[in-house]
Amino acid sequence: MAALRRRPDGGLPVHRARERGSAFVYGNITVLGAVVAVGQDAVRSGSASVVVLATAAATFVAHVMAHVVSERIGPDVDPPRLRREAGASLRDALPIASSGVWPALLLLAGALEVLPTTTAWSAAAAVVGVRLALTGLVVERVSGRRPSSTALWGGVVLAALSAVVAVAKAVLTH
Repeated sequence: MAALRRRPDGGLPVHRARERGSAFVYGNITVLGAVVAVGQDAVRSGSASVVVLATAAATFVAHVMAHVVSERIGPDVDPPRLRREAGASLRDALPIASSGVWPALLLLAGALEVLPTTTAWSAAAAVVGVRLALTGLVVERVSGRRPSSTALWGGVVLAALSAVVAVAKAVLTH
């Protein structure tokens, strides 16, 4: 993890970088599910943007709560460590919250008629898809490895599988 350690502050420990990576993927998949589930009427009314932001925010809070509770498992529970871990968990989960920002802004642009609603919806889904597709390259980069075509294709497969999950969620729950 040499790339993680090149920062002046020494970088992130590997386990924290993994937590952030996990949060990034999880947040983008849940946001993609929200984008897929909203319709053109929701884009026009502005509620699609709210749904995406609420999904990202609720997922962020649920993730942090689950992490804080799971940190209490085991015999070595130490309240000062738990407080430190809670702060770290909040920071490490930020990719979940941030995953909804660009899609929500694009959907808002559709509501404000800056973009046609179909374009706004498509762009919101595409932004999330591209973020997921580039994940393999980012993982290689922060791991200190040279990005490869295998990493790129791994990200593309991740994006495709995420789209399947998002569509399945929309079909099964709406």
